[in-house]
Amino acid sequence: MEDEDPGEAVGAETHRRATVLRPLVEAYLAGAGSLESGVRDAVWELGVSRATVWRWIRRLAEDGGRTSALAARKRGRRSGTTVISGDVEALIEGHLRRYYLRRERASLARVVKEIGIACRERGLQSPTRRTVQRRLDALDERELMRAREGAKAARQRFGPVPGRKKVGLPLDVVQVDHTLADIILVDSFERKPIGRPWVTLTIDIATRMVTGYYVSLEAPSRLSVALCLTRAVAPKAALLADLGSSAPWPAQGRPRSIHVDNGSDFRSRTFQGACAEWGIDLTYRPLARPHFGGHIERLIGTMMGAVHLLPGTTDSSIAAKGSYDAEAKAAMSLSEFDSWFVLEICRYNNSVHSSLGCTPVAKWEALAAEMSSDIPFDMEAFRVSFLPSEKRQIRRDGIHLFDIRYWSDALAGRAARKDGKVVVRYDPRDISAIWVELDGGRCVEARYRNLEIPPVSLWEYREAMRMARTLGKTGSNELVLAELIRQQRQIEGESRILTKAERRSRERRSASKEPTPADSTSEGLRPVDTGDTSRPLFKVERW
Repeated sequence: MEDEDPGEAVGAETHRRATVLRPLVEAYLAGAGSLESGVRDAVWELGVSRATVWRWIRRLAEDGGRTSALAARKRGRRSGTTVISGDVEALIEGHLRRYYLRRERASLARVVKEIGIACRERGLQSPTRRTVQRRLDALDERELMRAREGAKAARQRFGPVPGRKKVGLPLDVVQVDHTLADIILVDSFERKPIGRPWVTLTIDIATRMVTGYYVSLEAPSRLSVALCLTRAVAPKAALLADLGSSAPWPAQGRPRSIHVDNGSDFRSRTFQGACAEWGIDLTYRPLARPHFGGHIERLIGTMMGAVHLLPGTTDSSIAAKGSYDAEAKAAMSLSEFDSWFVLEICRYNNSVHSSLGCTPVAKWEALAAEMSSDIPFDMEAFRVSFLPSEKRQIRRDGIHLFDIRYWSDALAGRAARKDGKVVVRYDPRDISAIWVELDGGRCVEARYRNLEIPPVSLWEYREAMRMARTLGKTGSNELVLAELIRQQRQIEGESRILTKAERRSRERRSASKEPTPADSTSEGLRPVDTGDTSRPLFKVERW
C-alpha cells in the first residue's frame, strides 16, 4: 500500500508562489530584458519584499522549477506540526463545519469568537484567528464553495467548461491515455503467441503532435505513465537514430497541463505529487463526459486503424475480424512492434491533419518561436519522481523493501536515527536499485546489500518467493531468492516447449532487462566536473 507522497507536504501558498514566479524564471533564464515590471507585480501579488522575490526566482531556476524549492528552509518545528491540543483542534473543526460550511455563510470573525467562547467554557486556551484561518485554508476549495454557495456555484467555478478546447501554444495542454492494442504478439524466442500489448500515448492539443508513448505487456500502471511522460519530455533524436530514421519529431519539453481520465494510476498520490512538484497542472476528465478526452481518443482510433493492417491483428471487434485467425497469423515480437510503433507515430506527425490544414510537425515548428524557454531540469530526477513509492525507516543495515536490504554509503549518517521514515522510490522492472529521498528533495540511489542477488523484476521476485513457500524453503529471503532465480533461469534456458503464459512471462522478463528508449534519455546527463561547486548538477545521486 502506498504511503503519502512528500509532494503533499508543500502548502497551497508555496504552489501559488511557484505559479506566479515561473514566467519570471523562464524570462530570467532566457536572458530577457528588464524584469523589474514583473518583479514589482510579484511583490504586490505575493506580499513580500523585492529581495525575497529575486531570491525565490534564483532558487526556482537552480532547482529546475520544482515547487518544493520554495518550501520554507528553517530549523525548528516541522511544517504541519501542531502545538495546540487535540481538544482545541476538534473544537475548531466542529465549529467550522457547523457555522462556516453552511449556506448562511457566517463570517470568519464570528466563527473565531464562537470557538473562543467554547474554549473558555472548557478551560482551554483559545486559538488565534490565524490558526483558524490556516485550518480553513487546508480545506478543499471546491467543497468549501459547495457548502457555502451551493453545488451550482462550485461547478461553475471549478468545473471544466464544455465545448471545443482551444489551446494556443505547444505543451499548454497534453492528454494521456492507455489502450489495449488490437494485435497479438509472439515471443522473441520461439515466435509463438503471447497475447496483446498495452500502449500509453500522449498528444499535444495545440499541434496534435504525439509527444510520447510506451508499449508494454503489463497492464496500465504508475510505471507506464512515468515512462511515457519521461519519453514525452525528452528529445527524440537518439531514439530515432537507433531505428535509422531521419524523420523529424521535435516534440520535447515539460507540459504545463495534463488532462487524464479517472483511472487509479492517474489518481495515485505519487502521480499527483510529482505533477505538483514539477509545476504541471493536473485536470481530470469529468465522469460521463467522454468528449473531454476527444483528442486522445481519436488518436488511439487512428493508431489502431494502422495496427489493423499488421499480421496478427484482432481488429476492433469480433464481427470485424470475421474468420481471421489472429493467433495463427501473429508474427511480431514486443520489440519489433515497439520499433514499428515509433515509425507509425512519425508517420502520423508528418501527415497533414484535417483540422490543422498542415502536419503536426509543421504546426509545432510554426508555434515554437512563440514558446517561452523551459526551465532546465534533470531528466533522471523527473523519471524517478513519477515512480511508485513507499515510506521506510533507514536502519543500521540499510533500507528494507520487499524483505530485501538496500544500502548506500550516503545513508550512513542517517542510519538508526529517529528522524522518521523517508520516501523510497522503485522501478518494478528492476528492483536491484531504489532511490531514497533525503532532505531538500535530494535522491540517492541504493542497491542490493547482498551482491549475490541478480537483478530481477518485482514480478519475477514475487514468483520466486511464491515458489519458495511452495517448496518449503527456509532461511534468508535474499539467499533463497538468489538460489531460486538461478535455478529458474537455468530451467528456462533448457526448456524447448513452453505454454503461452510461460512464454509471455519470459518475454516480460526479457523486456524488463533490456534498456528502453525512455531509459536512454539519461545518456549524457551524468555529472561532469565543471569546477562549479555552487550547487549539485542533478538531484538524483549515484554512489
